[in-house]
Amino acid sequence: MDDQLLAAMEANYRLDYAAADKILDALQQHAEVHPLVDFGRLLTEWWRLTAAVLEEDKAASAPMLAMAEACLRSSEARIKEGDPTGEAHLVKGATLGLMGRWHIKNHHWMKSYFVGKKAKASLEKALLINPLLYDANAGIGIYDYFVAKLPGIVRVIAFTGQKGSPQDGLDRIDIALKHGRYTLVGTRAALALVYIRNETDPTRALDYIDLLLAEYPHSVFFRSLRMIALYDLDRPEDLADEAKLQEKLLKDGEFPSDRAAQVYFTRGLAHFRAQDWAAARTDYKQAVKSGNPSDPFTTWAELHLGNILDITGNRSAAKRQYKHVKKMTNRWGTARLADRYLDDPFSPTAGHMVRLLPD
Repeated sequence: MDDQLLAAMEANYRLDYAAADKILDALQQHAEVHPLVDFGRLLTEWWRLTAAVLEEDKAASAPMLAMAEACLRSSEARIKEGDPTGEAHLVKGATLGLMGRWHIKNHHWMKSYFVGKKAKASLEKALLINPLLYDANAGIGIYDYFVAKLPGIVRVIAFTGQKGSPQDGLDRIDIALKHGRYTLVGTRAALALVYIRNETDPTRALDYIDLLLAEYPHSVFFRSLRMIALYDLDRPEDLADEAKLQEKLLKDGEFPSDRAAQVYFTRGLAHFRAQDWAAARTDYKQAVKSGNPSDPFTTWAELHLGNILDITGNRSAAKRQYKHVKKMTNRWGTARLADRYLDDPFSPTAGHMVRLLPD
C-alpha cells in the first residue's frame, strides 16, 4: 500500500492527476486502516491547485479546502478511537500544515500562524507516539523556519515564545530528507522555493531542483523551478538550453499538450535575461497565443510584454498592459508587480531584473 501511495504521489509530480486518482480509487477500500489514503487525495488536490498557481483563486481552491476538511474529520475520528501508530496525528498535522501554507498565499497571516501552531503540535504528538515517523519533522521544520523569520515584534504579538534561528528549522527538515518516506520529494521542492524566495540563494535551490529532476526529468513543475533558479543566477545560455529541452519534451509527448505557454515563456525568458528585447517579445507573444488566460505562464508573458514596452520607451502602452495584467489572476505576485510598475517603470538598470520572483 505504501508503494501504491508513493506511485500516486509520483503521478502528481508529473501532473498526471488521472493516474493518481486511479491509484487512490483502488486504495479507497483500505482508507479506514491507512490514514494516508485520504491524505493522498488531499495531496492530489494540492498539486492541482499549486502547480497551476491558483491558490489565490477561491473557486479553484474549493476542492482542496473541502478535501482538507474531510482529512481533518477522518484523522480526528481515528485519534478519538486511539492512534497507536501516530499516523492519524501525522495526517492531521500535515493537513493543517497545507492549510497554513494556503493561508500564507492568501495573506491571512494570523490564521496561518495559529493553524501552523496546531499543525506543529499534532506532528510533535505523532513523533511522541512513534519516533520513526520521520516525515513529521518536515512540517515542524518548515513551521520553525518561517516563525523564526518573523520580525521580533510580530513574534511577541503572536505569543510564539520562539527564539530559534531559521537554521534550526532547516536542520529539522534535514532529518525528514534523510529518513522520511512520504515527504522526500515534496520537502525538496519546498526547500527549493525557500532558497529561491526567502534565502535568495538560487545556487542552493538549484542543488535541490537537480536532485528532483534526476529522479523526475519530465516533471513540468520541477522544470519550471529550474527555469526560475537559472534566471536568478543570470545564466541565459543555460536558460536557452532548458527551453530547448522543454520544447523536445513537449514535442515527444512527455509534457502535457497544454504546457506550450511554459515552453515559449522559458525561451522568451532566456532572451529577456540576455536583454534581447525583440526576440523576447516574439516568444512572449507566442506564449500568450498558445496558452489561455488561466495559464500562469500566459500571465507572466503578459507582464514581461509590459516590461519590454517600458524598456523600449512606450510608457503609455506599458501602463495599459499592466492594467490588463492586474485584471488577470495573480500568479507569483504578478498583480503586485503590475501595481509597482504602474508607479515605477520597469528598467533593466534599476535592479528590477535581479530576481524573477522579487516578492
